[in-house]
This record gives sequence, C-alpha cells and structure tokens, in this order.
Amino acid sequence: MNEIHMPTALLSGVAEMDDQHDRLFNEIVQVKCALLEVAGDHADGLALLSRFAEDLEAHFAWEEEAARAKGIPFDEGHFKEHRKITAFVQAKVGEVSRGECNIPALMVFMERCFETHVAQYDLKLGHDLQAAHAPR
Repeated sequence: MNEIHMPTALLSGVAEMDDQHDRLFNEIVQVKCALLEVAGDHADGLALLSRFAEDLEAHFAWEEEAARAKGIPFDEGHFKEHRKITAFVQAKVGEVSRGECNIPALMVFMERCFETHVAQYDLKLGHDLQAAHAPR
C-alpha cells in the first residue's frame, strides 16, 4: 500500500488486523474524495461506499472468527458495535443513493467512528490475539 492513513497509535501489533484497518482507512479516504469531488454526481462515491460497507462487514467477521479460533471470548459490547456500525454504513448507502445525505458530516463522522472503534475495541482484541500466540 502506498499511503498509510491509519494513525500509528491504532496499531494493534497483529499484522493481519493492522493491514485490514489500514485498507479500511484508505477506503474511507477514497470514499470521501469521490463523494466530495463532484456535487450532485455521487455514482463513483456511492460504489466506493458500498464496497466499503462490504469490506467492513468482512473485516468484522474476520475479527470475530480470529477470536473464536484462538479461544478468546468475543466481548458482547464489541459484537454489538460491529452490528451498529454495519447498520449505520448500510443506512448511509441508502441515503447517499437517494440524495438525502449530508456527505461532509457523514465523512467526518465515519472516519471518527471507525477510529474510535479501533481504539476502544480492536486494540484490546489485538492484545488478546497476541497473548494467545505467546508461548506459555
């Protein structure tokens, strides 16, 4: 990846997780640029936002499976946040497609929401995954 958009303070130490987070941060930047580029024509941005929604769901599924595979109980609050963020992004795909979305506000919120999620939940998960790999 040429550019890194993920703040280094959000690195979990789990390479796969960090790579996925960085790709998702890059996608957010791409969506933002596409949606803000041409007023009224959001076709490219909408396609990118839809892809982001799919990639985000795949990432959340990866996290849940990685925890399960290592015997780490997946925090119920973390699980609920995955569902909440997924529903929010899917709703915004619908709003953008109908022309009913405040795009600048969406982009600021979406970036901050994902950053907060990583800080509040994924860093701990990363620590737990690392501990599961450590020799005992």
